[in-house]
Amino acid sequence: MSGKVYKKEHQIKYYECDTTQKMTVSMLLNIMLHVSGEQSYSLGVGDEVLVEKGLAWIILQYEVNVDRMPAFYETINITTQATSYNKLFCYRTFKVYDEEGNLCVTVNSTFALMNIKERKMARVPDEIVAPYGSEFSKKLIRSPKPEKVDEETMLSKEYRVRYLDIDSNRHVNNSKYVEWVMDTLDLEFLTSHEIENMTIKFEKEVHYGQLIHSEMSLTKQEEGKVLTAHRIVTEGIINCEASILWKKAR
Repeated sequence: MSGKVYKKEHQIKYYECDTTQKMTVSMLLNIMLHVSGEQSYSLGVGDEVLVEKGLAWIILQYEVNVDRMPAFYETINITTQATSYNKLFCYRTFKVYDEEGNLCVTVNSTFALMNIKERKMARVPDEIVAPYGSEFSKKLIRSPKPEKVDEETMLSKEYRVRYLDIDSNRHVNNSKYVEWVMDTLDLEFLTSHEIENMTIKFEKEVHYGQLIHSEMSLTKQEEGKVLTAHRIVTEGIINCEASILWKKAR
């Protein structure tokens, strides 16, 4: 695995946690993106350089594997590494360690560059990725596909996209999808279960003012685990799909 490793220490704040005092996945993903952004700036290829070229990073998929979700007031170390890239896709790994050096969370992600004006994916310029030291590979990394929602048993919630849901790219921030996905589950379930694995794939942008439907179906697995399948839909179009494997909270 090639690519320069960037490391950042972070103390977990109360507002980054849920009612069980454990860090939320959506907040952890936000902080990871901030860390990768810091690396980009330190290498001289920050957002301002991309904007000059009419480009912006977009996230296509996350695969999150949780050994233990860190809790309030813990100090964690987040590492990030751009591992490989091809003409259209860039692959990056994040890892979270506790103060004893134990691995808590691993996130594998797929990024692409968007032409801001055309709102379409753009080829990856060599000068943008060269500073990261990652290797070029024609091989596509096949990330796990999210499970499909069961139409017969699914539950659905509606949300109107608010101003604070959108980011500087003028579309819904990726962390909001995670919140919409998880909000289809009730308080009792969320406080008695923990995420073991989550796969989330972003298909199409969601914009300010749109009405979204967050749909979910649930299947019980062996050893007391539960698999939930999710999708975010606007006007009959699937914007995002996800699946989460849950285990009983420790």
